[in-house]
Amino acid sequence: MEQLELRLESGGTRPYLMGKPIHAGDCLLVLISENWFPARCECYREQGNLNWYLIVFKPEGEAVLEDCINNVWCRF
Repeated sequence: MEQLELRLESGGTRPYLMGKPIHAGDCLLVLISENWFPARCECYREQGNLNWYLIVFKPEGEAVLEDCINNVWCRF
């Protein structure tokens, strides 16, 4: 269990988890309120920058976490 770490690569920024690069569409588990939920990592380009976010799949519906870098605990 670690937090996502944002690293700069030649193509822009990319989140890493446990030393491994995360790509758009990759699935993770996210800890929210002491429960693990499946999530998918996605990104969009705005003004030349990549912005990463997580779509979390909860029983009550999907939640989008825009501020997910260094703020949420994740695992594979």
